Amino acid sequence: IKWYEHALSLDPKNADASTDLGVSYYYTNRADDALKQFERSLQINPKHTKTLLNKGIVLAFGKQDLNGAADSWKKVVELAPNSPEAQAAQRGLEGIASAQAKSAGGASTNQ
Repeated sequence: IKWYEHALSLDPKNADASTDLGVSYYYTNRADDALKQFERSLQINPKHTKTLLNKGIVLAFGKQDLNGAADSWKKVVELAPNSPEAQAAQRGLEGIASAQAKSAGGASTNQ
């Protein structure tokens, strides 16, 4: 974390370093700090697909906000449909859809 913070002190408009700092926060159980850092990254570059992908991951797994994660991942797919980030985002979207289908199916069989 300290090295990414230092990198940003030298180059505050480095979206990659900013996003990597956010990922570091997430891996140290600081999901809220990660999301704040991702917002800073998106202020630098609103179309930064790595940031949007990671924001979706933190929303899904750190905050259990599947709708927010899906919104973020859909943006990745729209912005760069053939990128590795879009492929990962698409897998996340498919996982959410599968979980929602299982949930809906389970609810209807219990009625």
